[in-house]
Amino acid sequence: MNRKKLDIIQINLGNKCNQVCTHCHIEASPSGNKNMNSETADKILKKLIFLDIQDVEFTGGAPELNPNLYFFISELSKYDKNITVRTNLTILDIPEYKDFINVYKQYKVKLISSLPSIFKDTVDLQRGKNVFDRSIKVLRKLNEIGYGKDDLELDLVYNPSGDYLPPVQSKLEDDYKNYLKDKYDIEFNKLITIVNSPIRRFKEELEIENRYDSYLKLLKDNYNELTKEKIMCKSLLSVGYDGCIYDCDFNLACNKKIPGFENIKFWEIDFNRFDPEIIFHEHCYACTVNTGSSCYGSLIKEEEKMNKLNLKENSKNYYGNEIQYTTDLKTTACCTLDNIPDYVKNALIKVHDEIKMKYYGCGSPIPVLIKDLNVLDLGCGTGRDVYVLSQLVGENGKVYGIDLTENQINIAKKYIVEHMERFEYNKANVKFYHDEIENLDKYFSDKSLDVITSNCVINLLEDKEIVLNKIYKILKYGGEFYFSDVYADRRLPENIRNDPVLHGECLGGTLYTNDFIRISRKAGFMDPRIVTQREINITDEKIKGLIGNTKFYSITYRLWKLPGLEDKCEDYGHIVFYKGGIKEYPHFYQLDESHVFYKNKPEKVCGNTALMLLKTRLGEFFNVIGSFDEHFGEFKACNTSSATENDKEKKTTGCC
Repeated sequence: MNRKKLDIIQINLGNKCNQVCTHCHIEASPSGNKNMNSETADKILKKLIFLDIQDVEFTGGAPELNPNLYFFISELSKYDKNITVRTNLTILDIPEYKDFINVYKQYKVKLISSLPSIFKDTVDLQRGKNVFDRSIKVLRKLNEIGYGKDDLELDLVYNPSGDYLPPVQSKLEDDYKNYLKDKYDIEFNKLITIVNSPIRRFKEELEIENRYDSYLKLLKDNYNELTKEKIMCKSLLSVGYDGCIYDCDFNLACNKKIPGFENIKFWEIDFNRFDPEIIFHEHCYACTVNTGSSCYGSLIKEEEKMNKLNLKENSKNYYGNEIQYTTDLKTTACCTLDNIPDYVKNALIKVHDEIKMKYYGCGSPIPVLIKDLNVLDLGCGTGRDVYVLSQLVGENGKVYGIDLTENQINIAKKYIVEHMERFEYNKANVKFYHDEIENLDKYFSDKSLDVITSNCVINLLEDKEIVLNKIYKILKYGGEFYFSDVYADRRLPENIRNDPVLHGECLGGTLYTNDFIRISRKAGFMDPRIVTQREINITDEKIKGLIGNTKFYSITYRLWKLPGLEDKCEDYGHIVFYKGGIKEYPHFYQLDESHVFYKNKPEKVCGNTALMLLKTRLGEFFNVIGSFDEHFGEFKACNTSSATENDKEKKTTGCC
């Protein structure tokens, strides 16, 4: 593989650093002794001045600890070079180095700063005690002089602290910006996500814990051909502290010099004839994962990666084995495409990235008004929704999760303590069970839970009727089953139901919508209400051939356990007013797809809707006028029909 035109010279000033980070790929530390001397710096500078390359970047270690950094910055600025420094931030909190902040401003140096998480516990675990607080302190100082705001560019760097891949860069950037602004009044320009390269300290950790092979397999399985032409070694050259050259900083860390140039220094190269082949190593897979990874973040847009991945036709074992991320899926069935409410988005920010990256779901079944309640999430997987619910119920509430997949439930359990610290709880309010959903009554007695949720799991169960019966029994009166799942517009033939890929994609086990209504009513849920619905987009050609004309829908339902509900909407003359008071819905409240109540506006409702607003946790927020003394016939305005009766109104959504 050959280079394109060189655009960036990246200079590593050495391995001396004031921090000792667990995943530092050059093993930097305060005792680092491989550092650039002034003679080497002078030779590199002279070469840089006359090179037709404008972008020069300095890294380390902590580059500020090398006495040549100021020399480079001040001299290169005379020749209008674009200078970038990768700083760990905390070095700028040390008195003898704090003046670098003004130097950076004076010469308009771009800063790329490490902040691997927006949470103190994660940062300190990875980078050292009090690193987070000191980093925040320095970021505030940088903001004060214009960094992250005016024409002084400040980017932050995220890399996961374990053997999993980073989230989508654009989404994570939004989370970083919103959280840091709201909590610390900090601003920055761009977030850079970097995949953890399996070299040096990180590789040693993986090998000790027998996880190196599985991590390498993860990188290989998520290889994206589209990234190959954009990887940083195509346009970047890395120069070591001694003047030796490398394809990238990772090869520098592994001491893998460019073949043919092992004994040639940077200043000795004739760049008019410089075109050596780029050499591939196993750790290079870290740069070609999903949307790609480089010192400057993702290489391609998320939608480009999706178009590539959706062409895969190889069948895999699902969930606990081959499927590692939602982007491996062939349809949008197990992807959350619904508009996620702000109260859920805000809670998701505090959920650990590994949990979010290994989550599968088809909706957003997180109801409001659950403070201090007891909630169960069926098929909780890695616990994403459990930890969202944990924040909404508060420390005095309780959230349980049950799932059959052992490695997913282990991930959920791994982060209990960390999440409780993030939520500032004195005690854990979550508990996970590794078991079949069919066995939920082993753990919960009748009428013991306020709310049960589930996200794209019921379709995977063999006997859905038995599970619905058990759900009804363990709910309290006035409680609800609030869940998202996948449904079909017809009963499925055997070839679809028994196909392992279709089952893993949440299609093979789906119920015909009318059959679901029937078994729900048989269990006691007399009036299932649709909250949201969308048609599922099938992008894989092989799957299209298998399903034929069958249409599939992702639907979020509310099933209330309420005595008195009827299987039809009947008119008893009820009128309701929404009084307001629900924090998340100050001006209106949406009960379901067909019922939106605006504050202080009277609405006629059927008897079932009146009960839902009067005899549940919603009751204190509504005035319900009327009784059940006189019946006026069928109430025809509810329009609470199943998805397949409204096909013309469906919106087909793109892939997750």
